[in-house]
Amino acid sequence: MVGRDLRALFSGNDQSVSAAEAFTNREAQWDTVAAALAEHLARVAAPAFDVEDLEVPRDNVLVFHGIGGIGKTTLSRKLEAALDLPAARPAQWGAPSWPASARILPVRIDLSRSAGGGFEDLLLTLRAALAGLGRPLPAFDLALRRYWEQQHPGEPLEEYLRRGGLAARFGKAMPQQMQSALADVAQALLLPGTVGSAAGALIGALTTALRERRQTVRALAACSRLADLLEAEPDVEALSFYPHLLAWELDRLPAGKKVCPVILLDTFEDVGDRTTATWSASSSGWCG
Repeated sequence: MVGRDLRALFSGNDQSVSAAEAFTNREAQWDTVAAALAEHLARVAAPAFDVEDLEVPRDNVLVFHGIGGIGKTTLSRKLEAALDLPAARPAQWGAPSWPASARILPVRIDLSRSAGGGFEDLLLTLRAALAGLGRPLPAFDLALRRYWEQQHPGEPLEEYLRRGGLAARFGKAMPQQMQSALADVAQALLLPGTVGSAAGALIGALTTALRERRQTVRALAACSRLADLLEAEPDVEALSFYPHLLAWELDRLPAGKKVCPVILLDTFEDVGDRTTATWSASSSGWCG
């Protein structure tokens, strides 16, 4: 917030106005975020946690609400900065209680109509952010690739990412990682010649082979719902379940690569009259 000292301006002939930036009165909100995120990190790290158990209650969503202009957007930006870089945490915010080794990946997404953000863009943004892991996420990548080529025939994903600014924001590694995932799975299923084929034929061949020989693909063997999601019509409803695959992939990352994405959704009220879908209840990520 920027404050101007008008009393000083009108107390003499000096017409210079000084301005100072300060971010105050948000300690309680930070404490709530830090406590909830620490609890979430402890829960997903527990040996008994099962990312595929859909019946266990989840509490990984936190909502800040209020009338326009009270600072919700500014708060989300400050949270993003503080979670990304401890040195950016405001001086009045206390240190979080989670282990220093915990890797937090804040991803702030503007859902306002002016930003044009829909659920499809939300998932693409999250996947692009995770490209920094430097590895394919094969279960999610297979499903997302199938959805994209079915819903956007003739429109390369790379071009869409460039036009929407995601390539500039997160880099260009995501399409290459997705192609690598397809190639690796095809190779494991002894279908290397299908990689260059049309999307429908490729995914159809992979789905059939996964049903029959999933155990031969070590990266996908334990993903019990993958084949069903690949066989479902790749529409928005199916897309709404793909975060389950992403949560499964995040849960299986090796210890040195573990990351917890924190999704900061700004202007969420603007999605009220759109086609909506929800972040999977089995998510290993956290929404604030």
